Amino acid sequence: MAFKIERMASTMAACELLRAIFPGRIDFPADSNYRAVMEHPWSSNSWLPAACFVRPADTHGVAEVLKVVKKTGATFAVRGGGHNFNPGFSSVKGYGIVLDLRDLNTLHLDGERILQVGAGNTWGAVFSFLDESGLSAIGSRQNDLGVSGFLLGGGMPAFPSLHGLGADNVKNYEVVLSDATIVNANAHENADLYHSLKGGGSNFGIVTRFDIATYPIETQSTIAIYRLAGHEEVLRTTVEVQETMENDPRIGIFTTVNSGLIAVGLFYAAKIGRPRVFEAFLNLKSLIRVVVPTRTGTVKTLVDGIGPLAPPTRRMVSTVSTKVSYDFYIAVHQFWLDTANKYPEIGSLSYNIQPVSSTTVQIGRDKGGNVLGLEKVAQTWWSLVAEWSDSVNDERASQGLDVLQQGIVRLAKEHGQSLDFLSMNSAKSPQNVLESYGQENTAKLRRTAEKYDPQGFFQTRQNDGFLLRKI
Repeated sequence: MAFKIERMASTMAACELLRAIFPGRIDFPADSNYRAVMEHPWSSNSWLPAACFVRPADTHGVAEVLKVVKKTGATFAVRGGGHNFNPGFSSVKGYGIVLDLRDLNTLHLDGERILQVGAGNTWGAVFSFLDESGLSAIGSRQNDLGVSGFLLGGGMPAFPSLHGLGADNVKNYEVVLSDATIVNANAHENADLYHSLKGGGSNFGIVTRFDIATYPIETQSTIAIYRLAGHEEVLRTTVEVQETMENDPRIGIFTTVNSGLIAVGLFYAAKIGRPRVFEAFLNLKSLIRVVVPTRTGTVKTLVDGIGPLAPPTRRMVSTVSTKVSYDFYIAVHQFWLDTANKYPEIGSLSYNIQPVSSTTVQIGRDKGGNVLGLEKVAQTWWSLVAEWSDSVNDERASQGLDVLQQGIVRLAKEHGQSLDFLSMNSAKSPQNVLESYGQENTAKLRRTAEKYDPQGFFQTRQNDGFLLRKI
């Protein structure tokens, strides 16, 4: 009890200091805008009532917030786009402060086609800005997703075999360190920090700007839906396309299976006649209809076709990475079906197949490497999503998702398809993401944290996250 009182006192002291420093940029529970700010996250189970929400206008403002947090000993969380599913990662209960980066929305394209992106931007803003110049970025498949969490977690784009992952295309990070100094991290300056930020999350500082490579990318895209009873032919075709991706970097795809139907997104990075990958899926007998007719254009065109995120509800995600096998996929599907039937409290339990080719891994290595520790094999990053509406079912939803994730891990081992890697962007809070990168990379992350945050500020004062303090 004494600890809680002390923590609340330090937080309120911090909020009052921040009120004086950021007039008009801080929200308290009594303020009219507080509820809207609290309910910004996409997952309603992350609508936690912070003691205050502060919105600095620039990098120097972020540094000022960290000075106050350090002085008072308050607990804080950092929010970019607000898409993180895990309660407490970009949100915090009444004993903490949320540092909201949404006003850091700089967008500037230099003469070398490097885009300076403020950490508060969404990918929709990035794609719209670049589209005017005929360029695209290696970003999310969703307009509403924030730039910051996506890039710090690795970042699965629409065409991972074309230019690699999102993190592989960051040329420079502007970072506020724990002592409130502002540094750049790139291949020539603070290179160890630069490398560790390519998948290392929020362990070293607050990134306030990403300088990212851009490219002219022509696209074709379509989305089709299939009867659930046709899962065998859909999964077989998915595997065939993943095998083709090993030789054709222009292919992108996702396959999403839920209790009502199967949705497949088909992408191709060229404006040629209808690609064979499209034909393979559109000729399947279980096809219900094409919900997004084939569109040609840029990455913005593709992402606009996918559309906005579903409305807020209670959500939780988990992840597994495996190799590619039709028999294994069929086993996963049956186990998913059994799990969904055992946990009816979960309104929607779905699995998403997100292919990554060996080419993707090699591109990352060619661009200086990252800390993800990926094996150079064709693989799938499974995104498992539970959605439900009533908080009374929170525990059952969490249990059901764990059962599904652990079952897929077991099946992968039984079928010889297991991989260690866990994608930070789709991981559930208890999962050992950083450990999944391998001992060498974990040791590198620790060394970087000890060098740039010697007092462990981001491990002790940050509310939650995929933090080194957990391993």
